Amino acid sequence: MKVHASALTLLRWLAQRESASVSEMTASGLMSSREASDVVRYALRNGAAERIGTGTGARGSARYRSTGVPLPEPRSTTVVASFDGLLRAWGIAQQPPELPAVRTRVYQIDDGGQESSDAGLRRRGDS
Repeated sequence: MKVHASALTLLRWLAQRESASVSEMTASGLMSSREASDVVRYALRNGAAERIGTGTGARGSARYRSTGVPLPEPRSTTVVASFDGLLRAWGIAQQPPELPAVRTRVYQIDDGGQESSDAGLRRRGDS
């Protein structure tokens, strides 16, 4: 989002000039060198700016101008990764199926001080 907002600022600034280099953008106080580089790349990717004069010069001497193409609107919501489509494609259930439970027995150890090993195990509900 910040890059998008900075790109809009840069494009308004470029619209007032024929062209500018990243060094000139930085020297104007518009943004830092790193931010200007990122914003220029963003604008280039979206077709809102173009590079002119592809001569081999010092770093930062490439010039850019606005094309007049508007930037696309940023996404309003955050995209959350979802694997639901893959799970469906692979046939993996999203909710585990309820399997029938077999009859179970619960044993409780009675520590009543009895010596017999059988007397210590008692089924729940037995007295």
